[in-house]
Amino acid sequence: MECYVDKIKTNRDITTDIKLLIPDAALRRRMSHIVKTAVATAVECLDGVDTISSLDAIITATGWGCLEDSERFLRNFIVNNEKLLNPTPFIQSTFNTVGSQIALLKHNHCYNVTFVNRSHSFEDALLDAMMHIADGASNRILLGAFDEQTPSQHRIMERMGLFRNIQDGAGVVFTLITAQKSERSIARVTAIDFPNHGLTESECMKYASSDNAILLYNVFSRYGLFPIASAFCFAEAIDLIRQCKQEVIVYNEYLGATPTIVRLQCIG
Repeated sequence: MECYVDKIKTNRDITTDIKLLIPDAALRRRMSHIVKTAVATAVECLDGVDTISSLDAIITATGWGCLEDSERFLRNFIVNNEKLLNPTPFIQSTFNTVGSQIALLKHNHCYNVTFVNRSHSFEDALLDAMMHIADGASNRILLGAFDEQTPSQHRIMERMGLFRNIQDGAGVVFTLITAQKSERSIARVTAIDFPNHGLTESECMKYASSDNAILLYNVFSRYGLFPIASAFCFAEAIDLIRQCKQEVIVYNEYLGATPTIVRLQCIG
């Protein structure tokens, strides 16, 4: 079971004006910051809105979802004494908002699902994409992950003992996954696993198929503490493949959760 990565984009390296990526001004105004950023990243990853029509599946992942809209709805709920509530923050607060907004840009009714499983959200979404390709159900899949931070959420988690040794974080990653190798293909995802216990670095290297493999061992903390930080580790592995590395093993054990392993290889 394997798939190919044709392109990958993070919100940290968007080069196009968001107004060009999401031309509809009314639509942009209704979007919260995370939704706007995620949709813009997805569109840039696809090289334009028109290519959304060609997607066979849109799979997104998040650990926290759209916190800003969730808080706005709850705050209005209390302040207005449960009366005269604006439904927009509630509609935009659901976890699948990003995936649905992307599909609505070109009215694509393809398979569209969002995985919400804390620090495993991105890996679960990747596994789903690989299974769809292995079953022959999809050829072109847009795979994305997003999480945002808010001041109130930061204070709550800080009081719970987090953010003491690791900085908080947030971000968006989108990648185009395909079933067949093409001229645009950057890397090949050849394995994904969910070990039932923590692994040492030497144990992780047993997943490698050659002695030249590079191991990214628990590097999620480079990007801050948020559930889909492992998606940025995946993007880092793709960058290493771009630099002509032959094989990269990505291991993440997010705050003691069940670890995940992804193996990526160069296009041979």
